[in-house]
Amino acid sequence: MEVAGLVLNILVLVGLVVAVLLAKSYFPSYVGEKAKNLATKEDIAEITRRIEEVKLEYAHELETAKVQLQIQSSLKQAFQAQCLHAVESINSLLVNITLYCWGKLAERSPNEHYVWSSVDESEGKWNFHYFRVAIDKAILENGLYLTVSAKKHLSELSNQIGLLSSMELALSTDDPDPAIIESAESGYSTGLKAVEKCREGIMGELGLIGVQTNVKS
Repeated sequence: MEVAGLVLNILVLVGLVVAVLLAKSYFPSYVGEKAKNLATKEDIAEITRRIEEVKLEYAHELETAKVQLQIQSSLKQAFQAQCLHAVESINSLLVNITLYCWGKLAERSPNEHYVWSSVDESEGKWNFHYFRVAIDKAILENGLYLTVSAKKHLSELSNQIGLLSSMELALSTDDPDPAIIESAESGYSTGLKAVEKCREGIMGELGLIGVQTNVKS
């Protein structure tokens, strides 16, 4: 009985020793590994959260950039449309001046009168004074959509038409000077040349002369 008790005490003592050894070696390692795993999971969760925040922020910035680009594109298209409208408006005015000069030349050249009567689209109110005001008005209305050079070409045409307006004013008197009457044909020819010079200047400014040359070649 005493031997059995002694053996039991020894076994208990051995068990305690083993438990102590396990506690000193395995348990700290186990607890440390668990803590490490927990820390790793928390780090991953934080990194994931930050990644999602960056993705949302980037998506927001990207959407904002897209909206800004769309606005800029719409404004650019609207501006280009206005530029085209300005060119069309000015071209129409130049055509009317050309038609007017052709009509006045036809009045002074019997050989051209028959042909001109078939295509005459001029209005009774047309004269060089009207066209000078119309050119200045066109510069004012379309100035925002014209280059400095284009406005310069139109201003030069306005000045030339203004000189020819003085010629027409002299012609409209009851007894015009014969010299003025004789020079009238040359004056209207000068008007045609001034219009063509202005048109070529504006087309050159838009880069269209080179395009036309390439097409012809």
